[in-house]
Amino acid sequence: MINSKGFTLIEVTVTVAIIAILSAGILFGITEAGQKSRDSKRVADLRTLQSAIELYKLKYGRYPEGCRGPNQWSGQAGTNYACAIGSQYITGHVDTTDWDNDGNRTERFSFAPEFIPALPRDPKPLADAQSGYVYTTNSEGTVFKLMARRTVEIDEKLKSGTQGYIHQLKSCDATNSGTGICDSTAPTGNKPNHCQENDAVFKITYAVWGGFARGADALAVEQLTEDILCDIP
Repeated sequence: MINSKGFTLIEVTVTVAIIAILSAGILFGITEAGQKSRDSKRVADLRTLQSAIELYKLKYGRYPEGCRGPNQWSGQAGTNYACAIGSQYITGHVDTTDWDNDGNRTERFSFAPEFIPALPRDPKPLADAQSGYVYTTNSEGTVFKLMARRTVEIDEKLKSGTQGYIHQLKSCDATNSGTGICDSTAPTGNKPNHCQENDAVFKITYAVWGGFARGADALAVEQLTEDILCDIP
């Protein structure tokens, strides 16, 4: 004889609960994998841009300018630092030795596509206009800094313990022991807030930088370099 007895309410409830737990675990795994993938792309993007920036300096003798000029932050479209027109946040620099008949500088060295096919953008839609890929350099083009600002999602080495200060893409050069170029930043002589490991921006920002500013002595070199490396938009 066929047993037509159905499932009890308890059996159905337990089954639904198990399915819900498994679904939540799968969804979490997919979400975490996506976050890690995007963080990996941010690292790759900054390293690729860093190499292209150094190649530019090798050819032209200085780092390229951002689209908003030196000593300002230039950023991808959708940020507060984007250009009024277009989204090429790293452009090149104007050759001040080349003038037209009206006394205007005429030549701008291109950064993309000469050194990189196209400028990357953060792989996730920006949460706000204070985040995304941003770039700056000084007037002489001897120092640059490039950041994936406030978009790092899951990199625990950046967020916990003392790992943030030795992370390969930390947002500034600071350590718990009181050493590092951002510890004596002008004019206050104190480490800026974003170089503190408990600062929210520090925990979710990748950065690369290079070069040194010119100065009359070692202290001036350090302070002028800090104006770029230790600043943050």
